[in-house]
Amino acid sequence: MSVLDGATILTAAQQLEQDFVEGLEHLVTLESPSLDAEAGDRLADALETWMTREGWRVERLARSEAGDLLVGRMGGEPDGTGTLLLAHYDTVWPLGTLAEMPFERDGDVARGPGTVDMKAGIVTALLAVRLARSLGDMKGPVSLLVTSDEETGGTHSRTVIEEEAQRHARVLVVEPGADEGAYKVGRKGVGDVQVSFTGISAHAGLEPEKGASALRELAAFLPFAESLSAPEVGTTVNVTVASGGSTGNVIAESARASLDVRVLRMDEGTRVMEALHGYAPRDPRVKVHVSGGLNRPPLEATEPNRVLTAEAERVANTLGLPWRVAVVGGASDGNFTSALGIATLDGLGSVGEGAHARHEHVRISATLDRVALMAGLLLGVGTA
Repeated sequence: MSVLDGATILTAAQQLEQDFVEGLEHLVTLESPSLDAEAGDRLADALETWMTREGWRVERLARSEAGDLLVGRMGGEPDGTGTLLLAHYDTVWPLGTLAEMPFERDGDVARGPGTVDMKAGIVTALLAVRLARSLGDMKGPVSLLVTSDEETGGTHSRTVIEEEAQRHARVLVVEPGADEGAYKVGRKGVGDVQVSFTGISAHAGLEPEKGASALRELAAFLPFAESLSAPEVGTTVNVTVASGGSTGNVIAESARASLDVRVLRMDEGTRVMEALHGYAPRDPRVKVHVSGGLNRPPLEATEPNRVLTAEAERVANTLGLPWRVAVVGGASDGNFTSALGIATLDGLGSVGEGAHARHEHVRISATLDRVALMAGLLLGVGTA
């Protein structure tokens, strides 16, 4: 039987169960909330040691506002034909969460903060490369980039993500799969927009006509903003926070709102932002200021993405694994790489449920199947 036979790869992946669980527990018990640089660096220390032990050449990129980034190389230097595995180690959980949500295993399920999103993805990536190397020659160099601020928008990592992606032919994002483990072939772009109104204060009882109410303008603006939604093409605009005024007997001099904007297509993001910037207050004495915008572009169904998705489906068929795809509302660092025109497939990490929720968990056996699929992609299984 060939070492690239699907059954051989699946069996070998399942035999990594103990290593997977032990590795996952090691990472989960090192809490690493976003933008906690000290906690992030503790996890980066442990992960750097692990990667070095596995044979990776590791470069550590210092960050002061968040934990350090890690870039691992396996094989030669990337020359535009290799694979970038993209991960993050930060979580939404504050320090101390483990006291009430400890890591635990119950049969085929492992629970704990950051298990599914996305420390299991890091372990999956490391074991997939180990498995591929044990079975044959990988098709080109492989890099692993692990960032520290994905959950807060990737502000301190984006430049590195984009530079690394442009050195590779494709990007495999080891975020968790969608429902029932579906691979993510589309993600919405996300915008965070702030709108402020500045009017003129006046006594609400003595001379209200001399005032120009920022709060009244805000009230008129809110339905306008949400009317920009276009659900038929996946565009949503939602007012999430709003406030205004200072006290009960003063015409409001200031008011503000925050908007959550999500789009499946970049042209929709452009349309929404142009409309928001073009808004004219009903009372010309009130000034409006719009700031922010799309901080992550959408992950769209580009031709490079379709080709990579088809390749992954062939690998799944060769291994006898189910194949499902999904388009989801949340964004990831893969949005950045796809927008550059680089083939990107997301959701290759763990299978489980409860990202950002107290029932967060991974299914071990199904996640080990992901290890097999990624190893198959790295080995070129199912390709001519």
